[in-house]
Amino acid sequence: MSEIYFIRHGQASFGTSDYDRLSPIGIRQARIVADHLAHVGMGFDAIYSGRMKRQRDTASPLIQRYEGVLPNNSQPSILPAFNEYDSRALLVARTRISQAPDPLTTAEILALGQDRRAFQAYFSETVNGWLEGRYDEQEGIETWASFCARVREGVEHLKTRHGSGCRLAVFTSGGPISVVLQMALGLSHRKTVELSWQIMNASLTCIKYNPSGISLSVFNNITPLLLAGDPALLTYR
Repeated sequence: MSEIYFIRHGQASFGTSDYDRLSPIGIRQARIVADHLAHVGMGFDAIYSGRMKRQRDTASPLIQRYEGVLPNNSQPSILPAFNEYDSRALLVARTRISQAPDPLTTAEILALGQDRRAFQAYFSETVNGWLEGRYDEQEGIETWASFCARVREGVEHLKTRHGSGCRLAVFTSGGPISVVLQMALGLSHRKTVELSWQIMNASLTCIKYNPSGISLSVFNNITPLLLAGDPALLTYR
């Protein structure tokens, strides 16, 4: 069987004007995971990433450690199928259909982001609305069905391109990883979203596949971070 390791990006810059960059902790997480995989001799036939900066920057330390081994070792191969959904677009769409007179401004979203628990509660409600199709007609919204379809197409692309007997790494985000879990476990859409909140930064999730289908091998593994002995490395957002 072949294996695909889906690695969630390190902690991003939550609560700042540019979420799509690694925080100092996120940079540490990326290096720790890369060092661990290289130390245990985990070889990869190819390394992929979504297009987002936080995904590519999490992949960079691993690429450096495999320099001269992979055919495209200066950067991961980019597959937009594994981009995260646009969380800000969902927040704005929610306000457009609510009683609020105007969409949330960037400043208001940033203010909400200062309280992680309050943000998570609000954002969970927002994603549930997305799941139910409440924002499908809003400008700039990728529907939940479309999001799931593109992730599934990305997985099928990798299976077709690489075939059997290989090991791949894909640096991505919690949303796409949850859809991969749905594929492997037959989860409902609601359970898929609920599980997405449990996926930790810089965690490893692995599926195995052959012509008969795919199966889950590893979920949300944070062993490299635990071995580092610093609780500050254990993050969700």
